[in-house]
Amino acid sequence: MRSSLRLVLAVLVTVAGLGLAGCVKPDKAVVAFLLASSQAERWQAVDEPVFAQHLEDSCRGCDYLTWTADGDAERQAQQFDEALEAGADVIVLNAVDGERAAEMIAAAEEVPVIAYDRFLPGADHFVSADPAVIGRLMATALVDAVGRRARVMMVNGAAGDDNATQIREAARGVFRRHRVEVVAEARPDSWSAEEAEEFVRAERSRLGRVDALLVGNDTQASGVVAAFDDLGLARGQRPWISGQDAELAAVRRLVAGEQGMTVYKQIRTMAQRAADAAIDLMLGESPEGSTDYQGVPATLVEPVAVTPATVAETVVRDGVHTLDDICDGATRRACEDLALR
Repeated sequence: MRSSLRLVLAVLVTVAGLGLAGCVKPDKAVVAFLLASSQAERWQAVDEPVFAQHLEDSCRGCDYLTWTADGDAERQAQQFDEALEAGADVIVLNAVDGERAAEMIAAAEEVPVIAYDRFLPGADHFVSADPAVIGRLMATALVDAVGRRARVMMVNGAAGDDNATQIREAARGVFRRHRVEVVAEARPDSWSAEEAEEFVRAERSRLGRVDALLVGNDTQASGVVAAFDDLGLARGQRPWISGQDAELAAVRRLVAGEQGMTVYKQIRTMAQRAADAAIDLMLGESPEGSTDYQGVPATLVEPVAVTPATVAETVVRDGVHTLDDICDGATRRACEDLALR
């Protein structure tokens, strides 16, 4: 019933002009979704299409606009301005850079901004998984895999991303309790595979003396694996590595034994909740089920650790990836060994 009501209200509020920012079309509300990049496959394969479809289903009185910044903070700022000029009544922002995003939020004035996946102080709402929980999941899985008192390296997320900071601090808390020694760590400018690969190459002399690498996300993990390949490390010589986002390529690495774990953040649910929150904020309502995260109202999903043993009961069960996609070509035999076929 509430969903049907929102279909009507989204149109009525716009037509009546009850506080929505200037729309270019008087009979439509305008929702903008700005993505940081398309480097990780999840953005174009899951987040954006699921958000767009849920918005279409829930708000037939809404126009939808989307941009991708390709990792360029200034380009995203220009796209943000374009969204405002196009009459956006709410902007869902997956930010490239936290400091630049703060300026954009200030420029939005009365137009609500939803921080998507990456936390932004000053946003009107935040939709993600708690990054501290993600950090603890990663670090706990690492300790479970290689033991206490391990020697590890860390490939952190982007230096300007609050999520990366929270993941790092939570992981280090687990490491302190288990006397895990961090012998080197990267603080890259981005979440890119290239920077992760460069770090591993630069620290190659340590690889034979560390048990694991805590790696911020699956895109970075792909760079770590590429460095292992280029350095000629045999399977038995490679440290255990983590990841995040449950990308298809990462899940295939899990079953092939090239990556130890990833974190599944219920991305479909996140995208749907972001669309719901966008409609609620346009209507001047507080999104249902909101909690507080660092002073910002938030919708938080529960992240889940995915290991080779739990692929079927997590990402496959939830329809994120199919067994046909995971168990194809080079991973077919590994899937059979894991009873995934």
